[in-house]
Amino acid sequence: MRAIEESRIALIIFSRNYANSIWCLDELVKIMECKNLNGQIVFPVFYDVDPSTVRKQKSSFGEAFSSHEAHGCFKLQKWRAALEEAANLSGCDLPNTANAHEAKVIKQIVEDILAKLGGQRHAINAENLVGMESQMQKVYKMLGIGFGGVHFVGIFGMSGVGKTTLARVIYDNISSQFEGACFLHEVRDRSEKQGLARLQEILLSKILVIKDLRINNLFEGVNMHRHRLRYKKVLLVLDDVDHIDQLEVLAQKREWFGSGSRIIITTKDKHLLVKHDVEKIYKMRTLSDDESLELFKQYAFKKNHPTKKFEDLSAQVIKYTAGLPLALKVLGSFLYGRDLAEWRSEVERLKQIPEDEILRKLEPSFTGLKSIDQKIFLDIACFFTGKKKDSVTRVLESFNFSPIIGIKVLMEKSLITISEGRILMHQLIQEMGWHIVRREAFDYPRRYSRLWKSEDISHVLARNMGTEKIEGISLNLRKMLTDISHALERNLGTEKIKGIPLNLTNVKEVNVSATAFMPMTRLRFLKIKNAYVSQSPDILPSELSWLSWHGYPSKSLPISFQGERLVSLKLKNSRIIQLWKGSKVLGQLKYINLSHSHKLIRTPDFSGTPNLERLVLEECTSLVEINFSVGDLKKLVLLKLKNCINLKTLPKSIQLENLDVLILSGCSKLKVFPEIEEEMNRLSELYLEATAFSELPASVEKLSGVKVINLSSCKNLESLPNSIVRLKYLKELNVSKCSKLKSLPDDLGSLVSLEGLHCDDTPIQMIPSTISLLKNLKHLSLRQCNALGLHVRSSISRESMGLVFSNLSGLCSLTMLDIGGCSISDGGILCNLGFLPSLAELNLGGNTFTNISASSISGLTRLKVLQLVGCSRLEHFPELPRAIEEVHADECISLKSIHQLAKYPTLRRLSLSQCHQLHDTDMVDALWSNMLKGLYVLRNDLSICIPGSQIPMWFTYKNFGENVTLTLANNWYTDNLWGFAFCIVFERMEWCGLYDGYLQPSLGFPVNLKFKTYDGKEGDIRSIIGIKGGDMSIRNSEHTLLAYVPSRRFLQPYNNEVYSPNDWIEIVAYSTVQFDSKAWGTRLVYLDDIIEA
Repeated sequence: MRAIEESRIALIIFSRNYANSIWCLDELVKIMECKNLNGQIVFPVFYDVDPSTVRKQKSSFGEAFSSHEAHGCFKLQKWRAALEEAANLSGCDLPNTANAHEAKVIKQIVEDILAKLGGQRHAINAENLVGMESQMQKVYKMLGIGFGGVHFVGIFGMSGVGKTTLARVIYDNISSQFEGACFLHEVRDRSEKQGLARLQEILLSKILVIKDLRINNLFEGVNMHRHRLRYKKVLLVLDDVDHIDQLEVLAQKREWFGSGSRIIITTKDKHLLVKHDVEKIYKMRTLSDDESLELFKQYAFKKNHPTKKFEDLSAQVIKYTAGLPLALKVLGSFLYGRDLAEWRSEVERLKQIPEDEILRKLEPSFTGLKSIDQKIFLDIACFFTGKKKDSVTRVLESFNFSPIIGIKVLMEKSLITISEGRILMHQLIQEMGWHIVRREAFDYPRRYSRLWKSEDISHVLARNMGTEKIEGISLNLRKMLTDISHALERNLGTEKIKGIPLNLTNVKEVNVSATAFMPMTRLRFLKIKNAYVSQSPDILPSELSWLSWHGYPSKSLPISFQGERLVSLKLKNSRIIQLWKGSKVLGQLKYINLSHSHKLIRTPDFSGTPNLERLVLEECTSLVEINFSVGDLKKLVLLKLKNCINLKTLPKSIQLENLDVLILSGCSKLKVFPEIEEEMNRLSELYLEATAFSELPASVEKLSGVKVINLSSCKNLESLPNSIVRLKYLKELNVSKCSKLKSLPDDLGSLVSLEGLHCDDTPIQMIPSTISLLKNLKHLSLRQCNALGLHVRSSISRESMGLVFSNLSGLCSLTMLDIGGCSISDGGILCNLGFLPSLAELNLGGNTFTNISASSISGLTRLKVLQLVGCSRLEHFPELPRAIEEVHADECISLKSIHQLAKYPTLRRLSLSQCHQLHDTDMVDALWSNMLKGLYVLRNDLSICIPGSQIPMWFTYKNFGENVTLTLANNWYTDNLWGFAFCIVFERMEWCGLYDGYLQPSLGFPVNLKFKTYDGKEGDIRSIIGIKGGDMSIRNSEHTLLAYVPSRRFLQPYNNEVYSPNDWIEIVAYSTVQFDSKAWGTRLVYLDDIIEA
């Protein structure tokens, strides 16, 4: 019955003798209960029995019920109701389906169930998997999922045969079984455009879940791979590898990865796999004629069966495409909807193309496009494959190409796909686009309409060979980091270096004459990145719509550049001092980004750019002046001046009626915020962190639509204007670390939409009584507000310093309250916190009270997490709400008893490290027993961390040292296995991070299970046990960790038709974290253990 409850779908097979089984009927009742209570999907199959027979209990069903009734069964009514309800559901009637051919019916049932469960997680339609199933199974066998060791598997074959599709489907199906996973697509192309160091960053960022990871050179990246991944079980797919250099820096050796890791490499070059010692290699096959026809029909006819007159022509197309999936999709899409004469014409045309020129077989999909869509296709093929769809759309819109419909047409023609918001184009299709550009120019780069290869661009620019034919240039030389050679010269670490693969062929200075762009009168797109350009341009073409030049070498734009069509100007890391002098008419300009241009002193006059929407000047560290004209940009949506550390003034007034986001964070010399002249109701986010503002103007109320105001770390801010309370849409207000801010506006309660108020580490002395009016407030953080408590009721001694709210009863939505470190002593909390009906998280840590009034806490019926970390004088726990789940009381050094905690059925996490007055082992045993009983309801993980060194007798396997071994009985894995319990005695511990979304990141302990099978194979699986709510480590003090982990955390990936945990004969429990382990205990936890606890 438990298996039924945990299932997402139930498949019921009704046969003639089904009703004879009481067990089957009881299961049916349970299934229908789960359907009605939990929304479980139910799929009935009527095998050689009519649904009406089941519904009305006739024939064999009626005979069975008569027998049950004769034996006095009391469940007849429940059974009848369940049968009637199930028989009315949509399912499968086997005698009336596919001529009762069971294999076809089973296949249809499987497809129906997959559809009900939501299909594939990745956006790959079922037709893309034609001919893939058998290939997938072969690769799965090579991968050996569930066993130890590190395995490399290679997939090779010609372009367009489906290598990436196969790897992607396998990745999506198994990636959840690994600790980290990364699908690194288009390695060949991206290594040329972005550089191998960038690919190292992407790979490590994805697997280690680290944002904004930066790798300075390949040598550093190799070291990081080797040290950070060697204990981690990862799944890595390197797609479209074409050079050994790529493998040397991304997946050089098996020793780089932890046991159980799998690395899949797709490539066109089998020798590359052999050279890299890839032990298992799979060759992709082309589709058979039947498979090809099935795939082709889905695109050419949008249904399974073409009309008879197209059958012969379809067979000819299948012959010419030779089983290549990509060609089948493209040609099928091209022929869809065309008449017989057009089909015949196309098939005849195909016959004239030699078989070795596969690209030309794909060209009909291009020639059938409208002229404008052809331009979009060629731009994407040459410049934008792999780029974000939204960004590409903006670029194409600047050319007036109508990209929204154009991109959709390309998708419909199977020329591009969208994955995770990016535009992808298969390599064959992209090469077709390149081929078209080259052919139109008779293979003369100077006459190409688009230049994308660095060799061609360097050749044209260095020799001043540009022509009016060139419409777009994208130059992105590979970054090669000279500090590697510098390190070698200084003899740093060379004793361990056996070889570093370097390919310097694409790394060079680009020699550009001052007039190189003069002949390119039709140039509309220019992008230069990662290239050192020798000379500043004197001339830029007037047709430019999109100019992106990373490291632009000039002090300003050329004087002669008119920029009448310029839409986007992106000159990050440039040498610009002043963009232009005086007023320049740039009527089409919408976007300026000069970020990290450290020589920029002042902005230009913007009066000639009335359509400017985005102005980004982040980290322009020499910028001292913003031209007053910026305040009149009516269409400006984003103004970002983050970390302009020398900026001292802004325009005295602004009237930016369309501004959505204003970022002045880190402008540490900015002292005066401008006056708001007119209503700016579209501004939603205002970031002013770490500025020098001492106040905000009263006119801030004209920002009537603002939702976020961040003033954190404004050290000079002394007060907030009273007018701020009129911002009726404000949701987040952050004034944390404003060291001079002593009060909040009295009428704070007028901020009716406020959801988050953060005042940490401020000298605020009193919270306004009107706070009780904030019905939508969810988060209130006052951590380290030591001055609070001056507003004390007369009934409390003046010596009793602490936090007092006159009324919190109105905060009906408050879910998080943080008043840690507020110098609260006994009697310091007068408010009845029980009037906070939604409170789920409460931090009282770092205060000096010895006890907490039961009335303050017990009424919080929804409280799940209580933080008391560092309450050094606390002696006893208060009465807690029945629903409490976590109590973190580390470093409560006066705490003497925890016996009362044993009565809370939902408690699952208790952290008491450094509470050295707790010595009662019987107390811990009782608490553990109570927590185990709660598993029957919670079915979650459990943990207790407490001083001591005793392993309870309850643990059946014990060992002194760094691990413990479990010898497994036959069929140890059953439906009654609930999980694994661990007891670890240790003296020193460094916790690892585990963010649960509570007040602050929790800390955890990783447990690994290394298993062995009866045939000698090994595997390794891992789970992290949540432990602590603080950030302390444990040193030189014996502690005991008791923990329980549900079996699904460890075993779910291994319990399938191919692998079963019952194949295991032994498990070794250990941990990879750095700690001094004294002893281990463990136990398999079954249902009976929970009932008897």
